[in-house]
Amino acid sequence: MGYRISLLSKHLICWAVTGLLMISLAQAQDLALEFIGQQIIPHNHQYKDTIVGGLSALEYDVRTGRYIAICDDRSDTGPARFYGLKLGYDASGFHSWQLTDVHTMKRPDGSVFPAPSFMGASSVDPEALKLSPAHSSYLWTSEGHAKKGVNPFVREMKLDGTYIRDFAVPEKYHIGEGTGIRDNLAFEALTVTTDQKSILLSIEGPLIQDGAEADAEQGADVRLLQMDIDSGQPVHEYVYTVEPVHKETLPFGNFSINGVVDILALDRDQYIVVERSFSTGAGLSVKLYLADLSAATDVLGLHSLKGATYQTAQKTLLLDLGELGIPIDNIEGMTFGRTLKDGRRTLVLISDNNFRSAQISQILVFAVDGLAEKLTSKTPH
Repeated sequence: MGYRISLLSKHLICWAVTGLLMISLAQAQDLALEFIGQQIIPHNHQYKDTIVGGLSALEYDVRTGRYIAICDDRSDTGPARFYGLKLGYDASGFHSWQLTDVHTMKRPDGSVFPAPSFMGASSVDPEALKLSPAHSSYLWTSEGHAKKGVNPFVREMKLDGTYIRDFAVPEKYHIGEGTGIRDNLAFEALTVTTDQKSILLSIEGPLIQDGAEADAEQGADVRLLQMDIDSGQPVHEYVYTVEPVHKETLPFGNFSINGVVDILALDRDQYIVVERSFSTGAGLSVKLYLADLSAATDVLGLHSLKGATYQTAQKTLLLDLGELGIPIDNIEGMTFGRTLKDGRRTLVLISDNNFRSAQISQILVFAVDGLAEKLTSKTPH
């Protein structure tokens, strides 16, 4: 029996019967996810003289029927790059995957991003990627390298990876004395809003001036930055609270994290948000939430959230991937995929294996019932 998650209406009710989990919550539309299956790209898979791994974002191109996955290689194993993929699935299962091409991202001067310096500083850390509304370019992010003084950025590039322009990232995100991004916790997620006029980005963890990172005792507030596509300027900013880290580390005091790793627009106010939690010795937890920004305060004018009064985004748990009954790895990418023959759109997730043999590059596919018509019928301009 397929695994199915349904989001109906009114009050929150959860129950599980013979593999069927139902979740009900107040929202304008019914939304249901049915797990179709998974595929795994082998460790150290070679493609056109590159090592395939570190897949940290996923996008679907409705015109070509292919998927695009950005690689978060800081040019360690090869130049910073992104891949094209074909995914073979239908309502009966996920049957195949195939790499179709690879492109390198270019710097403004046309060169590829260099390997990290002798001292370890990286000039790029690719994390998020989405097609522009016209499907003629890609919008993408780099987390930067905070401990080496390298700021994050948001850019547009041609479909072959050639640089077009930078977006105007607010100064509060820049690295400073007691301010700015934390190392490896910057622009991890990006989605195009459903009106096709702007992008919404999320940093993975809080800015230094906004407060402490999430731990096993408390969550953390992260910023969702909305930027106008035409002008490249920030227009709004909201706060989303991530949950506490799912388990304490073993032994106590080792590395742990919980943060936003991807975001996907449903309508003007509602977004699917992926939170990924990790604790040394206790493993991973990956959960999908529904975030509603309709009552959230616009904090664009606030340099620091400390001492400020604001309303965060409302959130409701959609799916704990741990309930699927299969091993779940480091999920970092999410996109709506192609439409099945029965009319349902699909949701596709991908994991970043960090180029480690102990992890996997995992692709998960779900069928979606109840998706808004404006999403299922959306075509490029």
